[in-house]
Amino acid sequence: MTDYICKFTLKKLYEKSIINEEDMEIYGYGLKLLISTIFKVLGFLAVGIFTGLLKETIIFILFFSSLRIQAGGYHAKTVIGCFLGTLVLIFTSIVLVKILPVDYTTYFILITLVVSNLLIFIYAPLENKNKPFTDEEKVVYKHRSILVAIIGSFIILASIGLGQKFVYLGTIASASFLLESLTLINFRKNI
Repeated sequence: MTDYICKFTLKKLYEKSIINEEDMEIYGYGLKLLISTIFKVLGFLAVGIFTGLLKETIIFILFFSSLRIQAGGYHAKTVIGCFLGTLVLIFTSIVLVKILPVDYTTYFILITLVVSNLLIFIYAPLENKNKPFTDEEKVVYKHRSILVAIIGSFIILASIGLGQKFVYLGTIASASFLLESLTLINFRKNI
């Protein structure tokens, strides 16, 4: 379906002389990424609504994606694989946070943030075959990854002082940071 929408859109853009033939491959790649991202996010939100976990799903996506954009990480080979893999990450972390005893949530947040930040500092950014970095880009994405991790960590730590409802959401956010940072390790050989 994504391919059909991309081809149709590219054909219309070409017919209206908005893009030229030499640039169609570049626009096609970007359009495919955009459409697949929109479908994935809408799918995650639909599953979140269906399961009654919309707020948790949104928190996970916001924190996971904000770090993912800068740090990179493992990429599935297909859009469906990416969708299903991310869906498993989202709901596994939500279920684990739901069964985590309330007395341990602060410890969980602190431990996951320390581990996440350490992994980000050591491994970020992780390039892939579709997005190789120059040496200059590696430095820029490393700084951005660390900045996102620090800002996110402060937001998550602030949740501890705002009451149990916010601690619960902060725990999901910290789990998303941990899972994203784990995708940075052991995959360097697959680039």
